[in-house]
Amino acid sequence: MTTVQPNSRKVVRKLSKPISSIKPADFVSALARGLEIIRLFSLDTPRITTSDAANLTGLSRAAARRFLLTLSELGYLRNENDMFEPQPKLLELGYAYLSTWNFPQLVTPYLRQVVDQLQENCSLAVLDGADVIYIARAEARRIVQSITISVGTRVPAPVSALGRVLLAHQPSEVVDALLHQRGLQAATPRTITDPLLFRQKLDAVNKQGFALVDGEFEEGLISIAVPVFGESGKIVAAINVGAPESRATPELMLERYLPALQDAAKEISRLIKISGKQPNPL
Repeated sequence: MTTVQPNSRKVVRKLSKPISSIKPADFVSALARGLEIIRLFSLDTPRITTSDAANLTGLSRAAARRFLLTLSELGYLRNENDMFEPQPKLLELGYAYLSTWNFPQLVTPYLRQVVDQLQENCSLAVLDGADVIYIARAEARRIVQSITISVGTRVPAPVSALGRVLLAHQPSEVVDALLHQRGLQAATPRTITDPLLFRQKLDAVNKQGFALVDGEFEEGLISIAVPVFGESGKIVAAINVGAPESRATPELMLERYLPALQDAAKEISRLIKISGKQPNPL
């Protein structure tokens, strides 16, 4: 159980101020303070006390308690011995926003966070037959590969890190059908074309939770991808980062790129569960 320590250094969240040309008389301070109370909750702070709320917002203890009790009465919080925690009804406040956006729009900010952190392009793709199709992408405006990738681009699943992650979580009969119908075509001299070796590679990807493709999709390009899981726990998409070998090595991919991708994939999976939206081929 994690709570804010009352004796820790006081960090006051500044109350949101009126924006644009709104008149001060039109700004409802009580509503703004109530929203500030809601924003105190996070993964690191799943519960707060009245004293915590007062310390973090700068409100008096009496005012903080009134806001907490009102939110509890409305069903947004649960109060147990002056320990307040969010309730599922709180999700309704965010769902109105989520419901107005399609899936690519919802996930792109998470891809952008990866781009900002790594300064390399980040994409999300789904499996469509024997191909992967890119349905969301954030670009770092740096040259990565000679092949132009954009939303809607299709590439053969077996040669890409995205495709291998997606195939690694499919039933064996799906992989067998792909190998039978299309086979393994070499994109570069380093592409795996042996079916047995390819299946072993997929088994390894499934166990380790990521796929690393070095020069098999395009010579001089290295890419790493991780799965995105849906509400049922089944894979629904994958996200990746690619970089030229002049800027990245397999070791750097595992040390720096992989954690950033895993964090983003976890957030996107959580978003899918909250919003109920699923990634689908375009």
